[in-house]
Amino acid sequence: MGTRVDLIGWGGDGMGIVNALVGLVARHEDLWSAYRATSEVSRINSSHRSSVVGAAPDPGGGVLVSEETDRLLSEALMLASATGESFNPLVGPLVAAWDVAAMRAAYVAGAPLPPAPAPGLVEAALEASSPELLTRVGERRWLLRDPGAAERAALSARPLQAHREGTRPLRAPREGTRPSPRLDLGGIAKGYTADACRDLAVELGASGVLVSVGSSSIAVYGTRADSSPWRVGMRDPNGGEASVGGVVELPADGMASLSTSGDNLGPLGAGRAQMPPGAPSRARDHHIIDPRTGEPARSGVRQVSVVASCGVLAEALSTALLVDPSVDVGDVVALWSRASGLPASARVVGLELAVP
Repeated sequence: MGTRVDLIGWGGDGMGIVNALVGLVARHEDLWSAYRATSEVSRINSSHRSSVVGAAPDPGGGVLVSEETDRLLSEALMLASATGESFNPLVGPLVAAWDVAAMRAAYVAGAPLPPAPAPGLVEAALEASSPELLTRVGERRWLLRDPGAAERAALSARPLQAHREGTRPLRAPREGTRPSPRLDLGGIAKGYTADACRDLAVELGASGVLVSVGSSSIAVYGTRADSSPWRVGMRDPNGGEASVGGVVELPADGMASLSTSGDNLGPLGAGRAQMPPGAPSRARDHHIIDPRTGEPARSGVRQVSVVASCGVLAEALSTALLVDPSVDVGDVVALWSRASGLPASARVVGLELAVP
């Protein structure tokens, strides 16, 4: 997940709990890190090389995954559908097309933004980011289909046909020039891991515990040692790095998982002012990409905090609302509850707009 995990708690065997949680986090990294070639997510990402959209699913094919990964993938697709794809675990090709890292660095430095990608590249990346490409093809078996495989196969067959017809063959696109689909569970995996760490700590005897994964995904149980509630400060995105815009006490109405999504750019200003001529037609509020349009989001929202009955639901909602604040939280919760068979709840506890 490429981040740090913080644990605060009391009760039970402190070092025993810490060691157990270190092992749990390491196991989740082994399962879901997109940067480890042997992880289940990386193996699914490699599965697209031999898949074709529209081909009949092979029950014996796909990548066999653990029960935890199977559950998380099913939840990710359900939440993508419930949020109208404002949350999308396959947004990676669009992030790469826009070079989000360079865009963010330019915003922070107040430098001119990098040029927008060609519309054709955005269109191809949008196609490669469709959640429909991720398919469950059997019991705990998943396959990531390649939207360009059928086209490449057709083009590769044309030289022989052209030879027979005496016409000049069309060349297939060079390998690597077309965006490939890429699954990344980093967002909801943090919420899932925060919840799992909290629950394991309680199982091992903790009387009160707060787990923070990357400071954006938080799960709590009980109270602090002095019986006061857990209090989490939320950063003011329009202020300085240490500026706190509000405080949330947890659990809140019985909900003990908190997720915050934001652009983390600090005060905006010079970066937008120095956009090149002609940029207004593709103006960028910030570096968050809208998976539905393939363009930077224009919601005017800089940060969203959601408290929910579980971390995965909180994560997906905070991400979706950052892109589209009109997402109906109640509808998403109802769909989640029906799909999981469990009672669920969620509430927005912070929504910060960009200062004009």
